[in-house]
Amino acid sequence: MTDTRAAINSGQATRAPFEKPGRTIRRYSKIVADTTVDYRVSMTELAEITLPDRDMTFEEFLAWAETMPKEAGRFELWDGRVVVKKGPAGSMNVERSQHWEMRGALLNALHAAAKDLGAEAHVAPQGPIVILPPGDRAVEPDGLVYTGPTVDRNSYVVPEPVIVCEVLSPSTAKHDMSAKLEGYFALPSIQHYIIADPDRPMLIVHSRAGDATFTTRLVSDPGQSLRLDPPGLTVSLVEVLAG
Repeated sequence: MTDTRAAINSGQATRAPFEKPGRTIRRYSKIVADTTVDYRVSMTELAEITLPDRDMTFEEFLAWAETMPKEAGRFELWDGRVVVKKGPAGSMNVERSQHWEMRGALLNALHAAAKDLGAEAHVAPQGPIVILPPGDRAVEPDGLVYTGPTVDRNSYVVPEPVIVCEVLSPSTAKHDMSAKLEGYFALPSIQHYIIADPDRPMLIVHSRAGDATFTTRLVSDPGQSLRLDPPGLTVSLVEVLAG
């Protein structure tokens, strides 16, 4: 058992001067621009969690992530380094309500479109992992669509998504708009990358046009439908862009 896991299980803590009786402080660390940043969140038990300061393979990342408590947030692997996708409650990159509301509306719209298409398309919410070339990038999109047989019930990974979605948040917007754009289209199966901006609201839809090119559509009219070919989805945006 690792030192981190032992700390999680022990529940031991040192009372901070500002701590209310019966409460402890849970401390987290995250890496921003190659700098470790610490922040604290009030919790009922203490766990010292520090992101690994070394390159990791996907298998090592997966083993490490499985030891993290749910309250710690969600993590991704990018160029062999662990990064924070969503922090714990009280952190600077916790999800806002407009984030999860737009994500839910987009996934519902994709579900409805996939149902119209039949059993050929499957929609998955945040959770499945997508491994990007050359293999040292493992991400969890806010949603995805894949075709063909359903993945194994015990699988963590969707190997060949056709559509991936990300909802912008202040802490991840730059990464989603730049590095992930390049990273997602490095995976040949991905035909569309949908970026949802809840602040406007608006969709930025990047679609593959050739081996090395893609087109971009800016969609802000809730009365407009979004055509995604392949796999042949027509997505209603009435609820997605309701604002």
